[in-house]
Amino acid sequence: MRVANVLFMLTLSIAQDMQIKYVTAYTIDVDWGGEIETVSEITAAPGYAKFNGKLNPKRWIFRLFGGERGLIKVPGTDNVMGYSSKRETYWVLPPGNFDLFADKNWGRKQNENTEEKEKKSSKRDGQNPFSELSNDIFENDDANPHIERILSDGIEMVNGFRTKKWTTTIATESNRLVIEEWMVDALPLKDSLYSYLLAITELDTVENFNMPKFSSHDFIRGVDSSYAIALSDESIVLAKLSIDSDNGWVESALFEIRELYTVPFDASSFTVPEEYERIEIEQ
Repeated sequence: MRVANVLFMLTLSIAQDMQIKYVTAYTIDVDWGGEIETVSEITAAPGYAKFNGKLNPKRWIFRLFGGERGLIKVPGTDNVMGYSSKRETYWVLPPGNFDLFADKNWGRKQNENTEEKEKKSSKRDGQNPFSELSNDIFENDDANPHIERILSDGIEMVNGFRTKKWTTTIATESNRLVIEEWMVDALPLKDSLYSYLLAITELDTVENFNMPKFSSHDFIRGVDSSYAIALSDESIVLAKLSIDSDNGWVESALFEIRELYTVPFDASSFTVPEEYERIEIEQ
């Protein structure tokens, strides 16, 4: 028991002196807009949290919509601070508000229709966009899609992770989906980061802070809900989607964990530059 207590105190001491950085990227290639990359960066330590998101459209015509903004949990308070790097501004949000676009006028009048908004949101929550995508691709296909899953031999290093690779093919003569997934058994640093976030945000989940993910399960479920595939607790480090079809609006997609590591704690990581101007947000 004494040894266990010593180990617990040592772990706690290390945690208090360190912070975790978690960077993910999601790239989607759509037929009307080309590639759009979104990078999500989360930094957290006990009592501290910062989310930073970047939108990087590849086509110049859409770069007007790009930019970088984020949220910071104000240490020692219940408030959240939002900021826009593009406009060099920041603002303070009330407790429990994590609106990344609070400086915009989007959706201000939606409060008048709260009940209707909640109904729509609940309906959307029950839908999986990737299952819907695969269903759309094979919707007018007379043949039943053939599903094949192959586990590659050996271990592959991906962004510093030792992974095993699954390749899933869902195809007919007319349409074809290929999902490649590089996976690891566990990501303990990610679990620790999530525990930091849950402790100070009081949210039921922090998945909404991450980029959208997709897996072979999503696409298989869209074409054959009876297909037997065992769910696992493995984590996806890298996933690639390739689509060969005239249906659907997505041509390819990629999700990856680019960084996940600890560094010494630095309180300045949870601040905005001094030159940023504070603006007031209408509640």
